Formats: sequence, structure tokens, C-alpha cells
Amino acid sequence: MNIEALERLRVWMRVRDLPRFYVARPENFAWLIGGANTLGMGEGVAYLEVGEGIHLHTSRIEHPRMAEEEAPGIPVEVHPWYRFPPPPSPNDLEHDLTPLRLVLSRGAQEAFAHLGREAAMAVGEVVRSARPEWTEYALAGALAEALWGRGLRPLLLLVAGEERLFRHRHPLPKGKPLGRAFMAVACAERGGLVANLTRMASFGHGEVEARYRKVLEVEAAALSASRPGATLGGVLAAIQEAYARVGHPGAWEEHHQGGVGGYRSREVLATPGHPLALEAGMALAWNPSLAGAKVEDTFLLTEAGLLNLTEDPAWPLVEVGGRRRPDLWRGGW
Repeated sequence: MNIEALERLRVWMRVRDLPRFYVARPENFAWLIGGANTLGMGEGVAYLEVGEGIHLHTSRIEHPRMAEEEAPGIPVEVHPWYRFPPPPSPNDLEHDLTPLRLVLSRGAQEAFAHLGREAAMAVGEVVRSARPEWTEYALAGALAEALWGRGLRPLLLLVAGEERLFRHRHPLPKGKPLGRAFMAVACAERGGLVANLTRMASFGHGEVEARYRKVLEVEAAALSASRPGATLGGVLAAIQEAYARVGHPGAWEEHHQGGVGGYRSREVLATPGHPLALEAGMALAWNPSLAGAKVEDTFLLTEAGLLNLTEDPAWPLVEVGGRRRPDLWRGGW
């Protein structure tokens, strides 16, 4: 149980004079108790009733698993599978609890650090082993195996080889060969937290390498602007200026640039003028991109600066803006 999260929710309830509240959304369920509330990417299979105490509602099908593995120690009300009721009102399908989740508890920050490092190492190991003759399917399969092998659930895997890299920003894997350059994107989940990272490889593809250097410069502007008290809109303005400096002034409109992460891949996206003020304890994942190149890691914002949660100690690094950032993998076989 995340005591800090539960107290934050109860304060929110008291302000609104809500003696009882029902939590069904998977991200809120995980935020409160660290458990999974879905089968795969489907709808929730349980909900929490929060009042003076906290109770779990689930179906007879899910009861043993939820009680033993996802919400141990919480009193359970079991419903027939054919009459499992939706959560009563008021609930988090009606009320957005995103603002309550954005500043991560100390325990969540520590869990995120372990998750991020393991996700980065899993992705890095696979990308470094990939060969130009592999298909995108083969790379995606190897990524899924590596992540699941570390107890991480791949919520999303995107792969683009040389043929598709310049055409699609969200390339679901296909049977195309990787060729001279490729990109691997992973959103890996454990305990409800989601780490996002992108790794790229180039075996002599000059255009990919030139564009990757440019997105690193754009990312450097985003990271420098990410300070407690800065707004999401202010960081996006710095990103827009950076795209113009590297010769692509309109590129920020071709794909979202990231924002605040946590219990979803993106809790809040940076949009023009967005007023959300950044705070220490928030997770940030920026992903500037151009056709053919993208960079992405997940960071924890602290009072002392940014901590890279998805840094891979075995990945080649390059210094950009005074920070160590992932370089392109250029092969070592």
C-alpha cells in the first residue's frame, strides 16, 4: 500500500466532501497499491472502495489472483462473474486523479530507478546483438523476451528498420529487414510505473547519423529547461527554438515531444502554453524526433537536477550540453 498516495487521495476527497470514492483505472489502482488491474491491455478487472477503510471488489474469476498477488491483505468483496457491477459514483472514471499522481512518492522513485535501469539494460543488450539481416519482428520478439525475463511488461514495442525509419513515427514491427539503420522503442511497466526509452543503431547510414545529432541538440534544450518551477509550456518553447536552430523549425508539430511520465507512458503531454509547473519528484520523458531519428530516456526531476532512470552503463555515450547521452550503436561484432 502506498500510504502517501492514499493520504493524498483522502485529502482530495475531504476537500470535495466525498466520504467514499471508487478507484478503477489501472494507473490509479497501481498508484495506490502497486498491483495490476488488467489482463493484458484490457479493461480493469477490479476496483477499490476507499472510505474509512479500503476494500477490493472483483469477480469470482479474478478473486484468488487479485487477493494473493495484486492486493494482498485488503478485504475483498467477491461478485459473480456474470454480475460484476461497474464502480459506483463517485469514481475515477468521472474524476481525473492525474494531478495527484504526478509527484512520485519516495518508494515509487526508488522502484522507478530499478525499473528504468533494468529496462535500459534489457533493451541495450538486445539492440547491441541485433544484425542488419534481422527482421523487425525478430528484434521486437527479442526485446519482449528480454523485458519479460526481467519481470518487466512491454506495454509498447516499436521497431523500424532502414526501409521504414524515415516514413513512420510510430512503427509497429513488420517483417522488413533492419538494414543499415534501425530504431527500437520500449515502454516497460512494473508495479504500475512505466519507463520509456529509445535506442538507435547505424551501420554507416550518414543521414540517420546527421539527424540523430540534431535531435540530441534539441533534447539538450529540453533537459536544460526542465527545472522545478518551469512549466511544460516553457519547456516546449525551448524545444521549438532548438528545432529552429538545427534547421527544422516546424518539426515539433510532426510528433509530440513528451512530457511528464509515471503511471502512464505520458501522464501529461507538453503542449503550447501548458501551465503545469514542474516539481521535484516528477518523472520526465522527452522524445524529440526527426524523420529517421529519435532520442528518449526517462528522468527523475530532483532539486539538484535530472537523474537519468534509464541509463545503460554498457551503452556508448556522447556528451551533449554537459550531459552523457546515448550515442548511436555502430556495431561491435
